[in-house]
Amino acid sequence: MNHHPTALPVVTVKMLRDPDALRRMCEAGAVHHVDMSGREPGWILTGHETAAEVLVDPRLRGDAPQAKGPEKELPDEEDLFFLPGEQHARLRRMISRQLTPRRVSGLLPRIQREADTLLDAMPVDEPADFIAAFSRPFPVAVLCELLGVPEEGRSYVRDYVFGWIAEAGVATAVTESAGVVMADYFKELIARRRAAPQADLISAIAHEAPNDVLSAVRLLLVAGHRPVTRLLTDGVELLLGRWDELVAGPSRLDATVEELLRVITPTTLSSRYVRQDVEIGGVTVPEGGGVHCALAAVNRDPARFSDPDSFVPDRPVNPHLSFGLGHRHCLGAALARAQARLAIDTLVDRFPRMRLATDQGPAPVRAGTRRLMVVLDSGDPT
Repeated sequence: MNHHPTALPVVTVKMLRDPDALRRMCEAGAVHHVDMSGREPGWILTGHETAAEVLVDPRLRGDAPQAKGPEKELPDEEDLFFLPGEQHARLRRMISRQLTPRRVSGLLPRIQREADTLLDAMPVDEPADFIAAFSRPFPVAVLCELLGVPEEGRSYVRDYVFGWIAEAGVATAVTESAGVVMADYFKELIARRRAAPQADLISAIAHEAPNDVLSAVRLLLVAGHRPVTRLLTDGVELLLGRWDELVAGPSRLDATVEELLRVITPTTLSSRYVRQDVEIGGVTVPEGGGVHCALAAVNRDPARFSDPDSFVPDRPVNPHLSFGLGHRHCLGAALARAQARLAIDTLVDRFPRMRLATDQGPAPVRAGTRRLMVVLDSGDPT
C-alpha cells in the first residue's frame, strides 16, 4: 500500500465489517497506512501475530495524544471511548475491581430471569422480530441488573441507549433531553446508593468521585450493549442454520460461543497510539501515530486459524482477539460471554425447533432498522 500521507486509501467502518475487503487487506500485508474514514491517518493491522504484540506493547498507549483538555461534567457519548489516559485508567480500575467473575456468577439467576421474561412475551407459533424482542432489550436489562437500576428507572436507560446506539453498530444522535434526563436520574440514584448501599455495582463504586461514577455507569451502558446485541443477532441467525446440532450436542455450547465471537467479532477495532517511533511489522510508525487492530481480519488470519472463514464450533484452538488484549482489554468480557451462553442455552432448551421465518420482510432502509424474523417453536405437539 502507498505510504505517502497525501494518497492514503480510505478505510471505512463498513469495510472493516466486509469479509471480502478484509481478505484483500490481509493478502496485501499485515500493516497498512490508511485514512481512517477521513478523520485521521493511521495504521491498520490485519495480522493476528502483529496485533497481539501491539496490544500488549508498553510503548503504545490506549488514548490519543490529542485527547486533552478539561474534563467535562457530562462527556459526549463518543468522548467516553476516547477519554484522556489518566481519566480512562481511573474508570477502568473502578469498574474492574467490581466487575469480577464472582459478581457475574452471582448475577446469573437474574440474567436467566430477564431472558425468560423476554422470551415469554414472544409468540411461539408466528414470526417475531428477534432483534426488537430479545437481542436489543436483553443486554440493557442485564446491565440494569448489574448496576442496580430499579424497574421504575429503566425507561430512562432504554430511552438513552436505544436513542444513541443503533443495532447495526452505527451511532445516531441521542437527543440532549434523553442524555440529560438519564444523567440526572443516575446522579440521584448514585446519591441514594451512597447513603444506603445495596448489592449492586453502583453501590460498590458510589464512594468514588461523583463525576467518575456517572462516567463509569455511562461507559458501561454505551460499551456494554452494542457488542452483545450484535453477537446475539448475528449468532442466532448463523446458528439457526445448524440448530439441530446444538439441540443434539448442548455440551458444545462454550466452544460454540467462542467460535461465534471469532467469526462475528462484535467490536470492530482495538486501537493504540505510539508513545515513540516504533517498528511494527517492518513499518516505522512515528510518535503519536494511531495503530488500529482490525479485529475481524485478525480473527480470520489464515496464518493463525485453519479454514478461517468457516464456522467450526468445535475448533480445538481458538485464540481470537474479540475482547482485545493488554491494558484496554474488554472489561465486560465475562459478562458478555455469560449472556451469550445463557441466552443460546435457553433458546435451545426451550425452543428446539426454532427457525428463521420464511418471510424476512422488506430490506432495511436505514441503519438500526434491520429485523431478524424467527419462529419460536417448542416442538410440543399440543
